[in-house]
Amino acid sequence: MWKIKRGKAGGHKVFLRLLVPNLLFLLLPLLVGWVIYNQTLQEMEKEVTAGNISMLQQSRDILDRRLAEISSIAMQLVGDTRIMQFQHITEPFQGSNINRILDTRKSLNNYSLTNNFIFNFFIVYKNSELVFTENSTYKLPEFYNNFRYGQMELDKWKQMMVGDYHQRDVLPVQSVTINGTAYSLMTYIHSLGYPGYPQGAVVITVDNREIQKLLGGLKPSGEGWAYIIDDTGQILTSTASNAPTSWIDRSKLLGKQGNMLETIDNQQMMVTYTNSSYNGWTYLVAQPASIVLKKVLYIKKITFTMAFVFLALGLLIAYLLAYRNSRPLSTIMDTIIDRMDGDAYSEPDAYRFIRDSVAKLIDNNRELQDKMKKQAPFLQAALFERLLKGDFLSTKDTPVLLQHVGIEAQGNCFAVAILQLRGYESGFDRSLLEELDVKRVKIKDILRREFQGNIYWHDVAEDQFALLFAFASSKTETNVSYLNEMLPHVLELIQQQVHVAICLAAGNMYDELLNVSRSYEEARQTLEYLTWRNQIGVMSYNELPQEQSGYFYPSDLEMRLSNLAKAGEWEAVETLLQELYQINFEERRLSVPMLQLFMNEMLGTVVKLLPQVQMDEWSVMERMKQLPAEAASYEGLKKNFASLTNVYRQVCSFVNDHKKSQNVQLLESIVTRLHEGFAYADLSLDSVADQLGISKGYLSQFFKEQTGVNFSDYLEDLRMTQAKELLVRTDLPVYEIALRVGYSSSNTFCRAFKRLNGVSTTAFRGSHPS
Repeated sequence: MWKIKRGKAGGHKVFLRLLVPNLLFLLLPLLVGWVIYNQTLQEMEKEVTAGNISMLQQSRDILDRRLAEISSIAMQLVGDTRIMQFQHITEPFQGSNINRILDTRKSLNNYSLTNNFIFNFFIVYKNSELVFTENSTYKLPEFYNNFRYGQMELDKWKQMMVGDYHQRDVLPVQSVTINGTAYSLMTYIHSLGYPGYPQGAVVITVDNREIQKLLGGLKPSGEGWAYIIDDTGQILTSTASNAPTSWIDRSKLLGKQGNMLETIDNQQMMVTYTNSSYNGWTYLVAQPASIVLKKVLYIKKITFTMAFVFLALGLLIAYLLAYRNSRPLSTIMDTIIDRMDGDAYSEPDAYRFIRDSVAKLIDNNRELQDKMKKQAPFLQAALFERLLKGDFLSTKDTPVLLQHVGIEAQGNCFAVAILQLRGYESGFDRSLLEELDVKRVKIKDILRREFQGNIYWHDVAEDQFALLFAFASSKTETNVSYLNEMLPHVLELIQQQVHVAICLAAGNMYDELLNVSRSYEEARQTLEYLTWRNQIGVMSYNELPQEQSGYFYPSDLEMRLSNLAKAGEWEAVETLLQELYQINFEERRLSVPMLQLFMNEMLGTVVKLLPQVQMDEWSVMERMKQLPAEAASYEGLKKNFASLTNVYRQVCSFVNDHKKSQNVQLLESIVTRLHEGFAYADLSLDSVADQLGISKGYLSQFFKEQTGVNFSDYLEDLRMTQAKELLVRTDLPVYEIALRVGYSSSNTFCRAFKRLNGVSTTAFRGSHPS
């Protein structure tokens, strides 16, 4: 057993040798931490200010959209011929004008105001002093008595509204008294007529409370102010009527967005601003810097406190580690020897032994990785081919398996295309194969460059390979449009740069990776059609001539349906059955004889499936029998399909029950072998896996999933339980007990016993007298 032998002087030297490096290592992280701390504070300040700008931009975008809606409504009103006809009328309430007024009033109901920012709208005419509102019609004096802008006189208000020509002008928020109630409104004006000849105006008022709600969200602390300034520098609105404005200087607001520190009323404020590209307005928020940077200041305080605590604790820990370092070194040595089934290590240099052991482990790991890299292309090809054939069954495991071999097929939509190099149908020789190799490399470089990592390929034959497209977007139409645009473009590049005729056949887009096999089958059918027609170029499966008189039950879908049923994946089976029902019974509306053929083939699939899952086919098929009168009718066939669906449900349930039973049997078999053979030193994960005919990786994962503990830990605990019983109940020597519980070396047994129980075998036996 490895020990550190030292006297007083030697112990002091070892202590100093271990303490000094610990102190140096303690100071080094402190210095590095100080640098990182300063950088972190700067980054956090940037993050906080960037967050404020982002919130401000969101509020700006919301208000821009609302203003755009208001502008759209105003333009609709201005362009309405029924509204335009009153521009030059001076006596609106005479003759046929009354009917026109009624007709115009009705037309205003067609303008649905779903914008919650809009308070109301009205149309005022200069010549007739006629005013249309949403609910009534007024003469201007009567209207202004119920809709007064502050203390402004009627003539001044009229001059403001219809005296000058306005084009999408917005007036600052001001108090408007409506039927005796005061409101704070922003006014949007668009004139009728032409520049220099205003004939009236469409006026839309915006409720300032809604704007203040939006701006109020920019001040989570409730302190500070928010402003909206138009392109002339005029303040349109703010979150408070008493908000200070003298400090605002647009010349300081550099760029389209940013932030700065400004002293306002003897208080340092963080000012954040952004400009609107829609109307040139400036959105500005001023908040106390102590609140905006509260998190940064808090972290600074906590960091300084923790640094001093860490330094004090670090000195104490460094001392303790240096003083007691022999124990962890001994534990590491024991663990290495136990795991490597080695003997006691007698050399004095423990660090060298650990270094050599770790180096050996790394070398073995690298050797294993090199072997895996050499096998990776073969594994990739095999798994890719399984994916195209539809052999994968689990939606959860498929991406993991592909990622394990370096295929990152992550996405929400998938499609497959087959690219074939034409002109090689007559056969190959050595020169042609070399030529094909060069052209394939060039084509793959073009595909990699144009699709930028969203494509994977698999060589199907010497002159063709399958392309798998994975899209992060879940919008199928967008992805299909992208492919329809890119495939002809890529085809043209290949023809120009590689000088070869190309057929590119594309299958449909699907939202699950497991449906890639269907897309591949569609691409293959499309390629066969192009070959039969002796055509080159791009063609999608949807462009194939559709034959609707026959039933839909392709061989790849039949294979996938059987595989899913054999795996017990009921949800996926049900989805496929529903799709088959929808296509054949609803979309194609096949004749009864054709549906009978379809059902017969479906029934044939079930007949072939039942023996494969070892299920009693006669008892199941009895449930499929229909009355003769029903079997020849559409309704009878629908009932047959429902019965067939129930059969698949029973098959999946049977398979899942069988799986559970097999898992229980396998676990019992493993535990039995451990309890019966733990006394044999050669009992291990490898030996049990060989006995059961399964891989050790699967055995390890299965055992951990079923019991919650690792295989090696379970075996070690089993051996220690038996060893403790022998120590207490017998007088056998320790080496004999070690052999009886499966240890080839008493030293290895003693180290393992002390590591697990915290005491030596001698101390344990002494504390439990027989």
